[in-house]
Amino acid sequence: MSTTLNSGIGPASFSAVTGPAQDLFRYVNGPWIDMYRLPDDRSRYGSFDKLAEDAENQIREILEDDDCPAEKSHALYASFLDVDAINASGLAAIEDQLKAIDVAADKAELTRSLGAMNPAGGPDLIGIAVYGDPGAPETNIIHIEQSGLGLPDEAYYREDHYAPIREAYVDMVAKQLKNAKLAADDEQAEAQAQRFLDVETRIAANHWDNVATRDSVKTYNPTDYAELSGMLADYDLDTWIESWQSAYDQTSAAQVQPLDFRGIFNHVVVHEPSFLTGLNAFWKAADLDDLKLWARVHVIIGSTLELPHEFDETNFEFYGKTLSGQKQQRVRWKRGVSLVNGICGEDVGREYVKRHFPESSKQRMEQLVGNLIDAYRVSISSSAWLGEETKQKALEKLSKFVPKIGYTNHWRDYSALDVRENAGFAENMRAANLYETGYQLAKVGKSVDKDEWLMNPQTVNAYYEPTMNVIVFPAAILQPPFFDPNAEDAANYGGIGAVIGHEIGHGFDDQVPSTTATASSTTGGPKKTRPISSSSRRNSSTSTTRSCQRSLPKNTPTIQLMLRM
Repeated sequence: MSTTLNSGIGPASFSAVTGPAQDLFRYVNGPWIDMYRLPDDRSRYGSFDKLAEDAENQIREILEDDDCPAEKSHALYASFLDVDAINASGLAAIEDQLKAIDVAADKAELTRSLGAMNPAGGPDLIGIAVYGDPGAPETNIIHIEQSGLGLPDEAYYREDHYAPIREAYVDMVAKQLKNAKLAADDEQAEAQAQRFLDVETRIAANHWDNVATRDSVKTYNPTDYAELSGMLADYDLDTWIESWQSAYDQTSAAQVQPLDFRGIFNHVVVHEPSFLTGLNAFWKAADLDDLKLWARVHVIIGSTLELPHEFDETNFEFYGKTLSGQKQQRVRWKRGVSLVNGICGEDVGREYVKRHFPESSKQRMEQLVGNLIDAYRVSISSSAWLGEETKQKALEKLSKFVPKIGYTNHWRDYSALDVRENAGFAENMRAANLYETGYQLAKVGKSVDKDEWLMNPQTVNAYYEPTMNVIVFPAAILQPPFFDPNAEDAANYGGIGAVIGHEIGHGFDDQVPSTTATASSTTGGPKKTRPISSSSRRNSSTSTTRSCQRSLPKNTPTIQLMLRM
């Protein structure tokens, strides 16, 4: 049997017109540039996107298999594809939430309503995440972050060049209000939408900008319950938490995964303290009707997948076309695959690995990663511009890098995920949100699971996790053109080697802990948000175009390749 490795290069695709000596770039890429046309459902397309597309098709094959071993993934996928049932359900998915908002006689009751909606993924003004405490990184803690906006960040509400985006946003909100029969005509819908934008503009005025939110020192503010309660005195933290607890206790999820919400909030990390105090002042001064309008709109835009097609289409027109530059919405099965990957990706990912990732690839990758780490060691040791103390610290950190390749060593348990074949899509989404609430909040106060992966194996991406000093390469990226177990080393170093070097390099970013494997520094890296109680958690499932981080739980301190899929 031949063991000859291929070159990893396909010269058949090279130019027959332009020679390498004339223009090497055109020689290699010219035919593709001249012939390729960007699909209408894409805002970009490259090697990563091609691999993601391949993985998508492979996951689809698994999900549409009559004997699909990933039963819960199969049930969720099937309920999402049942468009007729979703359309026939009308506003049923949000009727209870809208009613709870409407009947709130004062702000205290509205706080109670918002808290009660949290377990199943309702809207909220505060973003919550669970991961390690930078000051005690072995232990999980609640992280509280700014939230409450429907546009990407605060700059969209104040900078002049975003004015067209704001106009389109108002148009979208007006259409959704009409779709939900909350406005009698266009004039009334437009007036409500403009008022809604004003409300969010006032909320955004308390938000920190993107630079400030990346400051790992400023965003590390350990806070006890009494202090947190004082910061949110008018919002009434006690009522919010009590209603959250009561609503959760009435669900089947609570029987499987009981939670003590008051205990969970005993000690937290507040990322933007002035946002909370500003939010409290905003809440105190705001008109009740304005707050109700904000809540209604976020219930709608956070639930568009569970509502009839006109809601989904209106959502895409803004979030897909206007914000992301897509010309056409992705076909429904592809969106269904993304949805499954985001909710129970390891359920179907386990089967994906069995079918598409041989153990030999994992072993070869381990060698490549080891060699790249050795190359970093040589580069650091021989550096002419690094001081000796810096070199020693860098080498110490490098020695404690932990590579993770292909897939997790222990798969996530989805037994508490009450997704069923005979349930409608809205019911399954409610179950998914309840499961995620229990799964994430149950981590608080417990040791950080160093074996937990933040991407599914079918994710075409890679990441570095600063608090645990790990570099992670999911199975789906370990395919040609990045990695080919049958190709010569040169091809693999030129492909996946660049990705490996990229992720190792993040370990030495200026906003990453300078520590060792225990990451004992009080600083963390750039944070991506994993909301538990904000509307963005639900709205993420309605995303039309997301970066590869979509399968990464939002609000985990990681640094990954930022790629559109």
